[in-house]
Amino acid sequence: MSNFMMNMISWILLLLVILTLYLIDKINHLAKMYEAPKPETSAMPEFETEIPSDLLFSGLEGKKLWDAMNGKQVEGFDATLIDALRPHYEPVLREHITATFKDGLEEAGGDESKVPSSMRQISTARGFIQSWLPPQHLGSVFRSALEFAGSYANDPDPEVLLRLKQTVDSVVDMLYQRVGIVNEVPFSEFLFEDMPVPDTEDAMLALTDESGNANVLGDGMIEDSDERKPTPEELAQGLEHVQAYEDQLRQEVAAETIEAVMHPESEGHLANEVSASVDVKPV
Repeated sequence: MSNFMMNMISWILLLLVILTLYLIDKINHLAKMYEAPKPETSAMPEFETEIPSDLLFSGLEGKKLWDAMNGKQVEGFDATLIDALRPHYEPVLREHITATFKDGLEEAGGDESKVPSSMRQISTARGFIQSWLPPQHLGSVFRSALEFAGSYANDPDPEVLLRLKQTVDSVVDMLYQRVGIVNEVPFSEFLFEDMPVPDTEDAMLALTDESGNANVLGDGMIEDSDERKPTPEELAQGLEHVQAYEDQLRQEVAAETIEAVMHPESEGHLANEVSASVDVKPV
């Protein structure tokens, strides 16, 4: 082959390389100028569009986070980091349980068979994260709050309160044990303080006057607020009042008897009054 043909082929190959590079650069330039349309998010649920911003958990969220804390192998996650994450997971677990209990307080008088959602968004110091807890455990906490703010608030019973506290503490201890975290403070010590229960002494004081003296209701009498027993002097004064009332009643009966003797026409009327009166025996 002659030198001319070799030079021609070389120039053609060089032109092809230059043309190829030009086309590639043009395509890249057009790709940068083109903006892809943003997907519509209005029809999608909010929890599906949100991405947990707490990067401390390395993308773990929801059921995967719970499984990892339980010691289960999660694909794509280094299991050696679990122990380091436990102190940071404890506030998430505590907030999830507390929020479920508060939901029960707010829905007092509602359906006791309702099961709260297992998924809840929990705020952290670095953003938020999606937490998941077993529904059967959350249901026990939720129903305890319902009963505490409902039937127990209307009719306080120490035995019922003790049962509710024991139920919540046992469920919380079980959750903490499953994730390998020690629960240092029983939840019943602060959860059951959120719902004020009317005190029976305060209810009785509301029926008395400002001085603490009891008012008569119907046939009975409510004791005074400090439940003070009457002194012997007060008992003596009470007997004196009774004796004075008996003497006055006898005087009235005697006066009516004398009037009946002096006016016989009123004898029938006196007899009816005497028969209707009640004999008072001296104390």
